Amino acid sequence: MKKKGIYYGEVYKYTLKATKKSIANGDAGKCYIGQTGNTKKRQDDWDNQNSCYAGPKINRAKKEYPPEDWDREVLFSGFYMKESTRKKKIDAMETAMIRKYDSVNNGFNTSYGRGMKGLHHSKASRLKISQALRGVKKSEAHKKAMSEGKKKAKQRRLRLERKLQRQQQSLNSAA
Repeated sequence: MKKKGIYYGEVYKYTLKATKKSIANGDAGKCYIGQTGNTKKRQDDWDNQNSCYAGPKINRAKKEYPPEDWDREVLFSGFYMKESTRKKKIDAMETAMIRKYDSVNNGFNTSYGRGMKGLHHSKASRLKISQALRGVKKSEAHKKAMSEGKKKAKQRRLRLERKLQRQQQSLNSAA
């Protein structure tokens, strides 16, 4: 939420209450950690059981357990002068809280923070994707976009390598 150049961000936790159903399924007490800059919109998304929320584990749990079976608490919140600062701080705090509550292994998070970071397809899944895409013709625009992406990735990699070399040289000269 933006107000006069001030950006808000929060990290929150939904914990599944102990009900007959959640106890029987072994889900009671499991949690989901998330973040938002717009609490009202995120809460509306949560309350709509048919909406995709954040990932397959939490989406399945949302469909199985109604909103009243969950407790919500704000773990961290703050106001920031820059959006980039808000994003860095909130992303870092979300990752820290996911680790603290172990909500990837014992909860409903699928990764340790924003998006799919840390989540990779298995070999079997990659093989299925590869087979499904075999023989699919790519348009010239698609080919061009892939080429540009590869060039940019190579440039980023080279910049990082040069930066690491400079850091290594400065460490060697300081020693």
